Amino acid sequence: MRPSRKTLSRLESTADCDSTTVCRAGLFQFAAQQQFTNGCVQSRALFWCKSGRGEFVVDGVRYRLKPRDLYVLPWNRCITYLPSSQEPMYTAHVHLVPWYRAGARWIPNVPHEPGEPEFDSPDRRDLDWPHLRGVVHLSTETDKPLGRLVDYTVRWFLESNREEREARSLGLLLVRELFRAAADVVAPSVDQPEELRRLLVHVDRGFHLAPRIDDLAVILGRSRSHVLKLFRRHLGVSAKGFVIGRQLREARELLLSTTLPISEVGTAVGLSDPYHFSKLFRRHVGLSPREFRSKHGPFSTPPKPSNHRSLPPSTAN
Repeated sequence: MRPSRKTLSRLESTADCDSTTVCRAGLFQFAAQQQFTNGCVQSRALFWCKSGRGEFVVDGVRYRLKPRDLYVLPWNRCITYLPSSQEPMYTAHVHLVPWYRAGARWIPNVPHEPGEPEFDSPDRRDLDWPHLRGVVHLSTETDKPLGRLVDYTVRWFLESNREEREARSLGLLLVRELFRAAADVVAPSVDQPEELRRLLVHVDRGFHLAPRIDDLAVILGRSRSHVLKLFRRHLGVSAKGFVIGRQLREARELLLSTTLPISEVGTAVGLSDPYHFSKLFRRHVGLSPREFRSKHGPFSTPPKPSNHRSLPPSTAN
């Protein structure tokens, strides 16, 4: 069970998150079939799949990765990365040291194997973060607070002069935002009828197919007017407006987290006519897709695939 907002302040205080420090951050574009293992990573890492797909194995347990998945990974983990051969993942990562002794020399790196510098350092250790134990699966979009904070931290680490006090301040912000994300579970409204919940699930999973009102009516075996009343009465929007809103939310995410051409972004969300897509986007967002990407996108292009040492596929399973 995740914490409620009523217990959030208590979790923040008991977790001693004021000592949490950012010690490493970056971007990683996996190449197809690029598999490798880190034997014992001493950090709590935020691993965010921005685009593409894949898996990783953490301490013997396999987890799937898809766009927007953000995992909080445990201290002393053994991890093997398994990118998709068709859509290798593009990821952001931030390494947090939960307790970094005040006054100790800040070293912006974390050991990934026994024997590396700072391994088992007395200046660093893990902390018990309630409800963030083990591998924790969250999700965030690029234009949400947690997504923006991760992107900023990566940019800060890669592009600034880096100061220890900034690393500690960012660590504090990140861990508190993680507690909020863990608490931010929105339960289905008891006022929503089961028929509407079925339609909402269908739209969320199939928005890229541009479902029409008639399609939604077929799912329920009800009339078109019945579907229109469900959306208007319980959500305050038209069924068509709800579908478009879901498509544009996905479009914003793709514009911010990928370098897909604008036309391909439209096609991916079910709006294949470039003129229609641009017109809808401007009407609802206030900017054209190109202007939105230029103004809000944290990175213009992803890095080239890394040359990190790779293992033959059979040895990483």
